[in-house]
Amino acid sequence: MQYRLMIVEQLDRAVSELTTDHPINNRLALILIDNATELILHRQCTGRLETDAMIAPIHYATLALLQDRDAGSEDVSSEDLDGSILTPRQRAILKGRYFDKRLKVLEELEDLSQDECRFIRVAHGYRNELYHVGLARDDILRAVAGHYFVLCCNLFARMDAGVFSMVTSSEDRYTQVAIKYLGTRNGRIDFSNSDKGILASKLCDALPDTIPDLSVTLSDVADNAISEMLECFAFLVRENPLSLDAESMLRVAQWQFDLAAAVERNALMGLWIDPNYRNELDRIAAELQSEWTQRFTSTPFNAWQQRAMSLASESDPLVVLHSYESLRKDMSYLEGAILSASEELDEQIQMEIDRRRGK
Repeated sequence: MQYRLMIVEQLDRAVSELTTDHPINNRLALILIDNATELILHRQCTGRLETDAMIAPIHYATLALLQDRDAGSEDVSSEDLDGSILTPRQRAILKGRYFDKRLKVLEELEDLSQDECRFIRVAHGYRNELYHVGLARDDILRAVAGHYFVLCCNLFARMDAGVFSMVTSSEDRYTQVAIKYLGTRNGRIDFSNSDKGILASKLCDALPDTIPDLSVTLSDVADNAISEMLECFAFLVRENPLSLDAESMLRVAQWQFDLAAAVERNALMGLWIDPNYRNELDRIAAELQSEWTQRFTSTPFNAWQQRAMSLASESDPLVVLHSYESLRKDMSYLEGAILSASEELDEQIQMEIDRRRGK
């Protein structure tokens, strides 16, 4: 019972955070929902291991008897019996602590669908960003958290609760959240209302109706990112001091981006007035040039805009988040190159303006 209420309490707190539409509240909600999801999936892994420990000995004993009986004939393999028996690899992963690998095994066992695994993997990655960085993806967090909440409730309703999930003790302590969701009878908590499906339904009913549509949100955010890239690229072509055309500017932006990455990999630091710095920079540039290939020879903005627009028509939130991440991954390199070049050019222009003003 404590297991169920631990999940309910975290999801109830997530509802409270989502009631206020503020970046901090949305971040806290996503962290809570992801933690509840991890607990549910951990319980599912444990349940799979418990079941396997009970039936595996019977499975292998039966297999041995069949092999003895059919000695001399074609061998009987373990695949001829219960296909739900875990493999040694699956057992090791389910006992381990690697979240992504455990997800994959639960997908293999059909406890999770591929779309559910993908959504959880992306949302879990967002949670880690928030936990370690703090400020990230505020423009989509509320929509993602709301739909992650619904998925978590669905998992809670159908996942293995374990043999002892309904056990109560006189030493157990219950909060007001337990009373809120279980109710009372004759002044005591009514544990007859502890069915996971009922609890999950009550939690979903408590979710604010102000959660934005995930498909529309992701479509708008992706489209805005592409529009920003278009504006920055137009700025580069219009204002670059060498009067480079669009094709040349596209190449230069990527070269400078890759060179900056190479400089960082080599941990080169210094000032341009230092000859040693310039010599080392020349060496890094020459080494890069010998193997460098331009990734984008034409701008893919139109194709990306079409993909961004198509996100809005995707009705399945589990699918649309994966599609959004795929698009953003495809955009990330050129987006970084163009925005970096644009920021650098803007700084140069501002420095020149300040110089002419005598600052």
